[in-house]
Amino acid sequence: MRLRTSFAALSLALGIAGVNTSAQAQAPDPCTLYLCMASISGQGTPTGSCASAIAYWHIPFPGGLAIWTYYPVVKFWPDQSHDYRKQYMNSCSGATNTQNNSNISDAIMDQWGRVE
Repeated sequence: MRLRTSFAALSLALGIAGVNTSAQAQAPDPCTLYLCMASISGQGTPTGSCASAIAYWHIPFPGGLAIWTYYPVVKFWPDQSHDYRKQYMNSCSGATNTQNNSNISDAIMDQWGRVE
């Protein structure tokens, strides 16, 4: 019985780790995220390839960039989400390498940074 319980726990742990790993592997690179978010913020036209990057913006952490708390109640944290999203997006050097790009980055964060 103890062996079955241990095996079940190990299987569950590996399954959870596998789901987490695959979710992390799906993350768009920060420059793709920047370009896609800029396109829906009036700086171009979004393409079909932006769908996963835009979805990543709204998916709860750790699989995405939206920060939620689950204790004592489920609640979206807009300020923490804004900061985490900005840090991730601005890790693309092109998002802040010119004043114009910095302005676009700021506009993205103003419009979308605190959105669920």
